[in-house]
Amino acid sequence: MAQIFDTWWSIIRDGLNHINPIQGLIIGLLVGWAATSIIGVVFGAFAASAIYIVIDLLKPVIFDHKTFHLPVFDTAFWHFFFALYFAFLVIIALVSIIRNVIESIRG
Repeated sequence: MAQIFDTWWSIIRDGLNHINPIQGLIIGLLVGWAATSIIGVVFGAFAASAIYIVIDLLKPVIFDHKTFHLPVFDTAFWHFFFALYFAFLVIIALVSIIRNVIESIRG
C-alpha cells in the first residue's frame, strides 16, 4: 500500500512544481464558483486542467508572436496533467463547498 501511495505522490509532486499559482487559482475560483454538484466538481477539475494547458500553449503565441506547438504527450505531460487535475479538484471542491454554505446561510 505504501508503494502505491509513494508512486502517486511522486507523480503529483513532479507536476506541482510546474503550476503557475496565480493562473491556477483564477481558473480554479471561476470553475469552482460554477460547480453546483459533485459531478460538476469532478468534470470541472478536468475542464480546468484542459483550460490551463490551452492557456499555457497560447500565451507564447499571443504575447511573444511565436509559432503554435502542440505539447508532447509523454510521461512528464501526464504527470503535470494529473497534478493539475488533483490541484483543481481540491480548489474547486473547496470553493463549491464554501459557496453552498454561504447560499444556505443566506436562505
